[in-house]
Order: sequence, then structure tokens, then C-alpha cells
Amino acid sequence: MMEAVRIMKVENRVALVTGSGQGIGKAIAFALANEGASIAVNDIPFNKDKAGETVAELRALGVKAELFLADVSKEDQVDAMVASVIEQFGKVDILVNNAGINKDGLVHKANLDNWNAVVAVNLTGPMLCTKAVLPSMRANGYGRIVNMSSLTARVGVFGTGYYASTKAGLIGLTKVTAVENVSKGITVNALAPGYINTDMMLKYPKEQLDALIATIPMKRFADPKEIADAALFLASDASAYITGAVLDINGGSFI
Repeated sequence: MMEAVRIMKVENRVALVTGSGQGIGKAIAFALANEGASIAVNDIPFNKDKAGETVAELRALGVKAELFLADVSKEDQVDAMVASVIEQFGKVDILVNNAGINKDGLVHKANLDNWNAVVAVNLTGPMLCTKAVLPSMRANGYGRIVNMSSLTARVGVFGTGYYASTKAGLIGLTKVTAVENVSKGITVNALAPGYINTDMMLKYPKEQLDALIATIPMKRFADPKEIADAALFLASDASAYITGAVLDINGGSFI
């Protein structure tokens, strides 16, 4: 019997996933690892212990995984991280710009320090990481870059001015980078998840959660694994003819 074709193939690929010590980033790292990729786990030094646990869990599955501590908003740290990944793994095939922070605030009461902090991680960070990996990807004639945007970039959500602005900017960065690099075998796409079933969401009162669920087509929050599977698709050979796209995911469905 013929062996089934593995459509979402990432075997022998090297994936750098920022902010992958926990949460959605960790789920993405495991989705890629389960399909044969080696994983460069990135997180900030503050989250070293959890990130180290993620690396240990990946290695227990027989996956080649290493930890690279770096603040993605710092150019020198990003450049050193990418150089170290290439030194240890030989290349970077896949970059998932997942690291992000949020500081809620009303625009008419905007705090510039909070604004700058969110922009530094959510928008400058992906730009720096993308800039750092592109020379190697372009030289190799292959690359997959997946940027984690947000449904807040498309729909106005009260109090998310800082966050939504960075995620909208990330869509612009995605489309321009896609156009600039498609001739080199590099695709650049974005995911725009809605509300995700994480510990951060579950801290809100039940009535508030019920009100949010009522706005979702599938009447439930998405699971981190569903986001990870979508990231896997965009990072795989299956997405060879998709670039500059933004996939909205709300309640586990594309909309």
C-alpha cells in the first residue's frame, strides 16, 4: 500500500518560534515538532524556567530542541539569537513571530510608556526577527514566516488601542515582506486569532465571557491547538503558493 502523503510537511526544517515557552507559542512549537521540525525555543530571561521545561518536553519526544533567551525588542539580542540558531542548527527555515504583550488602555488616556512597550515587542520585535532571518532564507531559497496578528486589528475592541494598533501594523509588515521576498522562495503570512481558551481569558467573570462567546460564530473560544494547526499549515510546504495572506480565526473557524 502506498504511504499516505504528509501534506503539512516540515520534516528536516528548523523552526524558530518566539515566545514559545508557554501558551500559544508552546502549542505551535509542538505542532511543528510533531511533524518533524527541529525547534529553537525563544523566550525572555524572566521566563527561563518555563521555557526550559518546554525544551525538556520536546526532547523527551525525541525532538531536537534548544533554548534561546532573548528580548525580541532588542536588536543586538535578536541578531545574536539568530546567529546562534544558525550556528547550532545550520539554518532557519521557519520563523513564527508569536511573542507579544498587552497593556489595555483608553486612547484618550493613553500612557506613552505603555504604548512604547507594546509597540517594541509586538511590532518592532517581529520586524527585527524577520530582518535577522531573511539573509539566510534568501541565500537558501526557502523560508516560511508566520506573524501572529489578532482579530483586534480588524474589529474595534474597547480598550485595546495599543495592542490593536501593533497587530494592524503587523499585517502591513506581513504584506510588504511577502511582496519583497516571494521571488526567493519565501512566503510570509499572518494569523489573526480571536478569543482563545487560555488561563488569561478564564480570569474574567462568567457573564463577561458569556457575552464574548455570544459574538463568536461557533459560540466558543478557540483552542490553542487550533491556532497551532493553522500556524503549522502556513509554515509547511502546503502553503507554497500562499503569501501575503491573513487568516482570521474565531472560535476555531476561519472567517
